[in-house]
Parts: sequence; C-alpha cells; structure tokens
Amino acid sequence: MVAAGSNNAFAINGFGGLTTAQIVSFFIMFIIFNFYVVITAAALAAFYFTSKPRHGRVRRAAIWHFVALLWVGLAFISTVWAAPAEKSFVGNSGDLGIGDRAHSAFIGFGFAAVAIACILIGLVQGARERRVIREEAYAM
Repeated sequence: MVAAGSNNAFAINGFGGLTTAQIVSFFIMFIIFNFYVVITAAALAAFYFTSKPRHGRVRRAAIWHFVALLWVGLAFISTVWAAPAEKSFVGNSGDLGIGDRAHSAFIGFGFAAVAIACILIGLVQGARERRVIREEAYAM
C-alpha cells in the first residue's frame, strides 16, 4: 500500500476509484471464492480416493462426492450472480450494509452447505462400505 500511494512510476493501485466499502467487499468475495476452491479440492480428493476399486468393488459413496462437486459448481456460479464482486456487499448508500447483489452470495452459501453435507455423507458411507469390504476380505 505504501508503494501504491507514492509517486513511483511503477506504483499501480488496482483499487483506484473504489470506496473503502467496495475494497472491503472485494476482499470478502476473495475469501468466499477461496473457500469454494477448498471445498472443491476436498470433494475431488474424496471422490478420487472413494472411487478407486477395492477388492474388485467400487464403493457407492463416490456418488455423494460427485454430487457435492455439482453443488460446489452452483456455489461458484452464485459468485457470478453476485457480480461485480466489488459491489456485492455494498448498500445503495455506499456503506457496508447488505447490497442488492449480496443475496445471491448468500444463496451460494446455501449451495456450499449442501455440498459440505454431501461430502460428509459420502465420508460416512465410504467408511461403512470400507468396513464391510474389509470384513468380507477377512472372512475369505
């Protein structure tokens, strides 16, 4: 921020012309977007490990992780619905109140919550299926 405020020729302020509320809103959307990226990575990793065949059987829990990926995709789309990101949490008066576009971001939180629930259901079902497969392998 010091370099952006100086008279240096290489100083570029990407937030030029934005109010403080809009800058704060930008960082809030940045955090939300990265939260969705973490959920996507968790769902992909869970899908990868659950869908690998074990002892000749594919566990059905991988379906839950795939469904979670679809819900996270909807959560990502909700960030586009809330575009432009700089103004999504900014009220009409320019303060940090809830703006008109913030409701779409909150809908995205609902999609992300469903995705997290699907991941957790898949993990529980995968643990059950793994236990059954292991018991069947020991019984042989």
